[in-house]
Amino acid sequence: MPRQKKPTLKKRSDGRFRCKYHDLQFYGNTPEEAFAAREEYIRAQKYGLSHLTTVTDYSLPWLKRSFPAVAPSTYAGLAVHLQHLVDTIGSKRISEIVPSDLKQVYSEHYSGLSNSYIKSAHQLFCSLFDSAVADGLCRSNPARDKTAKPHKGSRPADRVLTPRERWQIEHLCTDHRAWPVVMAMLYAGIRPQESKALDIDRDVDFINNTITIRQTAHNDPDNGQKYVHTGAGKTEWSNRTIPLFPPLKTALTGKHGLLVTSAHGQPVTHTTWRVLWRSYVFSMETAINGIQKRWYGRTKEHKAMIDAGEQLPEWESFDIVPYTLRHAFCANICRDAGVEMNTCRKWMGHADAQMILKVYDSVSEDRSAQERQKVENLLNRVQNGVQEKNEPVQTAGKSTG
Repeated sequence: MPRQKKPTLKKRSDGRFRCKYHDLQFYGNTPEEAFAAREEYIRAQKYGLSHLTTVTDYSLPWLKRSFPAVAPSTYAGLAVHLQHLVDTIGSKRISEIVPSDLKQVYSEHYSGLSNSYIKSAHQLFCSLFDSAVADGLCRSNPARDKTAKPHKGSRPADRVLTPRERWQIEHLCTDHRAWPVVMAMLYAGIRPQESKALDIDRDVDFINNTITIRQTAHNDPDNGQKYVHTGAGKTEWSNRTIPLFPPLKTALTGKHGLLVTSAHGQPVTHTTWRVLWRSYVFSMETAINGIQKRWYGRTKEHKAMIDAGEQLPEWESFDIVPYTLRHAFCANICRDAGVEMNTCRKWMGHADAQMILKVYDSVSEDRSAQERQKVENLLNRVQNGVQEKNEPVQTAGKSTG
């Protein structure tokens, strides 16, 4: 059988190459590019799609096909990510998207946001273009290219609390409905989702001074606003027993039922949890500054200070989120107290102690000062030992070196 002759293309006067398919013409800077463009169109036709499909035309129907059973709140969050994509590059064809287009999306819509939120958008975009590749709309996934990797976002939880902030949490707003759960996250390191399912009567042993994590709150698939409590935690080590330390025992003594509830005593929902936390932050800032923020600079005292040319006291914000408290339990309390790594892992509910080192083991000023003192003590002991060794020996009124 004679060998099939490889098709060739002549170079046009404009420097490009052209090939045909039926009545359509496809161009490229090389013969391979022109043939690849033609093959892309043929594949798209095979799947009933058009090589002219734009990001807008493809992405929104794709979301409905790919996530038919998620909770409404989850679907709404995914739709926000795709809307950012559409707002920036929605009019471009799927086949024309390049990594720099994705970088533009991150730059325009994700600047200053949290690292986890940016990561969720990146994962969604990767899945979207994976499907486009499988459907024959593009040859490669631009979202997975190294140059399309999004920037690092902020991580407000990854910091240690100052001694002043810990004092404020322990002594201010102790009558607020959120105070017990705040103390539980700070002095037991439980996750926010675990705190929503914790029952004081069932899970807290005031005699043996332990807290047992048995359940975790998960999004209700039938109602995106509610939670369901199950024994399935974030990791296989989530269900665990943690010591009940004195500050937390004091905060929970006399309390019954769920650790955190709505204002009407019902299990919290997504909305009531956000409202509760905003209320706690507002109350703390009011207690710390002695005035509500809306009246800052508007009271008679402040106006008198302004008229006299005096500077107003700086407003002190309470910029703490729930995971900051869990982080502080590990870094400020356990690790600063010298608790060894595997014990920290067990109390935190991690499968691997490396997570402690990577994320939670921030070095506080107190620990840094303690470690510095250890080094100085060692150096002093060594120096004193050298001096004693080299001191001259006194014998019969004479000294020998």
